Amino acid sequence: MQTDNSKVSVINIAKRLLVFCAGQFILACGVVLAIKASLGASPTTGIPNVLYNILLDRGITRIGLGTCTTAIYCVYILVQFLILRKDFKLRMLLEIVVSFIFGYFVTMGQNILAFVPAPENYFIRIVYLVISIPIMSLGIAVYVIPQISPAPAEGVTAAMSQKTGWPIPKCLLIFDVVIVGIGSLISILYFHSLVGIREGTIICAFTLGPAMRPMASLVTEPLLKFCGLQTRRQAAIEEISVGAYHEGKTIITVDWEFGSGGDLLARDLAAAIGAKVYSNDELVGMEITESGLPERFVTEHEKLMRHSAMYDYATYAYKIQQTLDPLEQLYAAQVSVIRKLAASEDCAVIFGHCGNYILRDDPNCFRLFIHAATDIRVERAKERHNVDSSGARLAIGATDHSRAKYHHDFTGEMWGQARYYDLTISTTAFSKENSLALVEDAIERWRASRKDSKTA
Repeated sequence: MQTDNSKVSVINIAKRLLVFCAGQFILACGVVLAIKASLGASPTTGIPNVLYNILLDRGITRIGLGTCTTAIYCVYILVQFLILRKDFKLRMLLEIVVSFIFGYFVTMGQNILAFVPAPENYFIRIVYLVISIPIMSLGIAVYVIPQISPAPAEGVTAAMSQKTGWPIPKCLLIFDVVIVGIGSLISILYFHSLVGIREGTIICAFTLGPAMRPMASLVTEPLLKFCGLQTRRQAAIEEISVGAYHEGKTIITVDWEFGSGGDLLARDLAAAIGAKVYSNDELVGMEITESGLPERFVTEHEKLMRHSAMYDYATYAYKIQQTLDPLEQLYAAQVSVIRKLAASEDCAVIFGHCGNYILRDDPNCFRLFIHAATDIRVERAKERHNVDSSGARLAIGATDHSRAKYHHDFTGEMWGQARYYDLTISTTAFSKENSLALVEDAIERWRASRKDSKTA
């Protein structure tokens, strides 16, 4: 038995190494293509690129870009050691191996892409750079999946965060600015102009994150399965322990389209069946306590997904560090809070917060979705929120889009689709009183069917 487990372990390690090297190779090819554009590559490869150009200018060709990259990456490891000192761990020396692997692949990438001409036309240079960005993003998305080791530049960022207590995105931004500044200074002192670090370096810094998002969505699931791993978020959620579910409970999760009157119907339902209400106000307060995140962050983000360039840059920083970003921390807290409520309450109505997905395997959970025709929703929104028709339609579109996006990004399911609920009801077709009566009747029948299934 031990032999079989050992074989599985060795195979999984081999698969992880294969995926890691594949990611490093793809990244290296992207870097080489960006450097061919002569507009600068990513910030972490800026200094090696400047040194490489200096060597070429002096006629030294035996030291290639790959060797320069390895040398500077080893300097990054030394910086990491100087920052951490006694907190430097032996496992961090693995970054030396990563440096040589990546340097080797950069050299290999140069040889493979030697047939690609270096363009003189500025427009073609931009085309090269644009093509290189998704390639580099794909490489990063792939090499972080096996969770083997961060690259030396990411190691410095983590060391800065550990010592200062600053968030990782802030440390990454500082590190990028510093190394771009150093590379620019070296270039100006030698060439009296910017060579090796240019506008492409800044473009790469702020577009790799957004470009990495779709790449990661394509490759993460199949490669995790191939490696026999799970995401950090999945691992964090699986660690949440809430005890066994007890029979006889009634936990109702409610989602609704904006303007459908779903929140009012949910409160009336809770009053009718004697359930405790957990609306947004109660849940947010509990999530703040559970996550340890700042109150302002939770209140601003618990319903939304931010897609600004700065947010993607921040998310990219966490992913390359192989840690949960704040929104993932918030979702893990959300899971913990809702599971604990379902385990502790005998009868409760939980508003939104992906409750239908989080409690999908709980036999005590009844999942309800409320919707209505657009014109009805517009009229309700105008009345309740004191806006005109245009404002009401904008609020409906923005709110529903935010809810759907957040739900899909964290659950993979389509918010509002009937197959993910036990009952969907239209408040267009039924009055408030009839809607309540229908939901109450459905819940009673659901309770009865559970009892019948246990006695059968």
